Amino acid sequence: MKFKIKNLKFKKAQSLVELLVAISIGTILIGGSVTLMGVSLKSYGAVRKHLQANILIRQSAELIQSLAYSDWHNIDQLEEGSNYQIIASSTTWTISTGQETDIINDIPYKRYFQVYDVLRDEGNISDTGDDDPNTQKITIFLRYDNDYISSSSVSFYLTRSGDNKTLHQEDWSGGNGQTGPISNPGDKFDSSSNIDYASTTGSIYMVTATTTPAELTSSILDTGVSNGAGFNSLLWQGALNTGGSVKFQIAFSDSSSGPWIYYGPTSEVDYYEFVAPYPVDNDSVAFPTISSASPQNNRYIRYKVYLSTSSTTPQVDDIIINWSP
Repeated sequence: MKFKIKNLKFKKAQSLVELLVAISIGTILIGGSVTLMGVSLKSYGAVRKHLQANILIRQSAELIQSLAYSDWHNIDQLEEGSNYQIIASSTTWTISTGQETDIINDIPYKRYFQVYDVLRDEGNISDTGDDDPNTQKITIFLRYDNDYISSSSVSFYLTRSGDNKTLHQEDWSGGNGQTGPISNPGDKFDSSSNIDYASTTGSIYMVTATTTPAELTSSILDTGVSNGAGFNSLLWQGALNTGGSVKFQIAFSDSSSGPWIYYGPTSEVDYYEFVAPYPVDNDSVAFPTISSASPQNNRYIRYKVYLSTSSTTPQVDDIIINWSP
């Protein structure tokens, strides 16, 4: 019996020790869990703030793109390097100077953007070169958290290529005498020499296929954009035929009365030129974005087309000027 009693006491002592160990381990585990929960909650809070910041930056980028799409001058005429914010006005969005502040999900935010001109060197974006009026660099800034200690930013380029429109002439049979300005060239033009515009409706030819060039001057075409349009390209359709040459020059102005100085891609003495045997009869050429030959940010434009041949007369069926508001 004594042996059994001693053994029982031993078991009780053993159980007490095990209980104390278990309590100690449980305390450690609970403490560790609380620490992990604290770290997890802190990480979740940081992630939530970062995600909210990304959403707000993306929202600004989409609004800026939409405003530029509807009217390039919403962005193009902003002062370089100044702070701007987007404000909801009735059912529209407008751009105003300053920085937007707000509190979302108990997190204070400050949001604004800046616009910078873009330089191009031989067509490539560069730190040096000529200003490209059809490209702008946008940087969006977002500061958040207490005392705005955290920040995010994103930069991107906007190009004036959305909402493309055309000035399309596909018939000249109405004859000359229409100087303009007009928004749609219709079937008339300003003047011509040695041009047959009536024999085939929808096409122009040389009256006589001789060494004497033929020439046609369009009406003044009005984009209706008071601050000036962005001109993208010129497309012509037709046929060079044997030995034919089709050349273009364009003139542009902010005033419907000119002056009208005609340019090729680089100067007054060159042409947008297509000469047989050119590989493609129907082709387009991009307008320059810089230099004196660039039509950018002018309201009015017109063209001259020159036809010549060493054999058979070339034919022009369509002339299309692609532009953006």
